[in-house]
Amino acid sequence: MDASELAGQNLNLLVALHALLRERHVSRAAAQLGVSQPAMSRSLGRLRELFDDPLLVRVKAGMQPTPRALELLPQIEAILAEVLELIRPVEFCPATASGTVRVAAPDLVVYMLVPALMRSLAEQAPGLDLDIVSWRPSWREDLETSAIDLCVGMPSGDEPNIYARTLFESDWACVLRKGHPALRAKWTVERFAGLDHLLVSLTGRGGGQIDAALARHGLERHVALRVPYPVLTPLLVAETDLVLTTPRWLARKLASTAQLAVRRPPIPVPPLRAPMLWHERSHRDPTHRWLRDLVARLAGELDPRALRW
Repeated sequence: MDASELAGQNLNLLVALHALLRERHVSRAAAQLGVSQPAMSRSLGRLRELFDDPLLVRVKAGMQPTPRALELLPQIEAILAEVLELIRPVEFCPATASGTVRVAAPDLVVYMLVPALMRSLAEQAPGLDLDIVSWRPSWREDLETSAIDLCVGMPSGDEPNIYARTLFESDWACVLRKGHPALRAKWTVERFAGLDHLLVSLTGRGGGQIDAALARHGLERHVALRVPYPVLTPLLVAETDLVLTTPRWLARKLASTAQLAVRRPPIPVPPLRAPMLWHERSHRDPTHRWLRDLVARLAGELDPRALRW
């Protein structure tokens, strides 16, 4: 099909023709469509030219459709019905939805949200599957190309065609092994900076807000170990004198599963903001919209005492 052949046609004329053939009266057809009688008469004239047929002819009882018009009527009704179905808003039903949604997220967000998310999907949308992939620097291109549908938990600036919604904010906490020498001394910013630090970095770059906060005091910490895997941190901290500065929610979880102590950072650090990011292409998709609302609701149900001091 070469759709360019339709470029010069006014497809609204099909709507007018349908009304004319149904009403068999120009004024009544005009009233049905909310246009003037002269406008409907002009439409009838253009239709006669388009189909090279009178379509409606005057008889004593009003207007009578020609054989060509009667032949066109069921075709026009079928076309208009398909167009209405095409433009009708899609109603999303979680219970009957199916497919796979790919989400890029760091371990922390998976640990915080995915268990509750999977329980909700099992109850409300059992046909929807979740594919969690590692966050990577190419997340913008991945969203554009549909390699992923959502990117959760990684900060970003203003991006063209990218929507953002903050899921939660978390204060920071320091995690050390119980018995660490630093716990027996005054917890000062100088002592904190002088410790050997464990840094979790997905990108291989620096420590962001923590390093910036220390720099405001003219201090710099020593990152003795840098790893890309948050799951390793409780073992590493429990078996060494490293200190890990991490979102407070994770610090509390780590402390509850290992012999670890949690301390408030000795300097003020802006909270970690965890956004949910998605592309314009899926912004209005009913499935994606429902899932985004679900993720946001579950994030809002996180215990605020676990996030903030």
